[in-house]
Amino acid sequence: MSKSSKKTFRPKRLIFEGRSKKIFETDEEDVVVLESKARFPDEDKNADVFSKAKLNTEITSHIFSYLHSYRIPNHFIQTVGDNKFAAKRLDMIPLGIVIRNIAAGSICQRYGLSEGRELDFPIIEMYYKNGQLGNPMVSESHVFALGLATPDEVRAAVRLGTKTNAVLRSFAERRKLLLADIWMEFGRAGDEIILGNDITPDSCRLIDSESKELFDSSRYRLGVGDYREEYERLHSRLIS
Repeated sequence: MSKSSKKTFRPKRLIFEGRSKKIFETDEEDVVVLESKARFPDEDKNADVFSKAKLNTEITSHIFSYLHSYRIPNHFIQTVGDNKFAAKRLDMIPLGIVIRNIAAGSICQRYGLSEGRELDFPIIEMYYKNGQLGNPMVSESHVFALGLATPDEVRAAVRLGTKTNAVLRSFAERRKLLLADIWMEFGRAGDEIILGNDITPDSCRLIDSESKELFDSSRYRLGVGDYREEYERLHSRLIS
């Protein structure tokens, strides 16, 4: 969409607020505005717009636009501010789908894998999005028994997630990065299942293909390394 043809979507009533984002209604029933609240640990809590929120919005907007060019349906419409973007309103499925290409994080402990090992085949995992339960991993039978999604919806989400993973692996490789794993969320738009939420360095792990350095947000939250510097460097590579 060209700048001259951009519509104006103004955030109205707040309909959801989580740890990292707010969602607002707009004048259009099927459009919402997502506002990032992400911030670096050293940022002023009273700032109008956090630096990390701005970086995340730019990364998410760039990646979703890129996925649109590969005909991967997602909810992104356009940016509407430094830390906001307009999106299709979705009925979100309470599942996170993780696709793992390279062993990193919890899978290393669970299966005794060495970090950085390239997997012979991508591993697909599903997690029930329920903070009170700790977002437990679930099987398809759990999903169906709990009424979280139908078999057709799970198949559609996995198919779309698999394609997204393949496209973003190539996207990363052209920037001398390896996509170790990625967390994705999906929602219903009428009868269609489409990609929602956001895609940022907080929802995936990336490895520098030359130095083999792993970027893992969980490490930085524990105070290991310079989180802001690494994030800004990744931002520059991802939106190039």
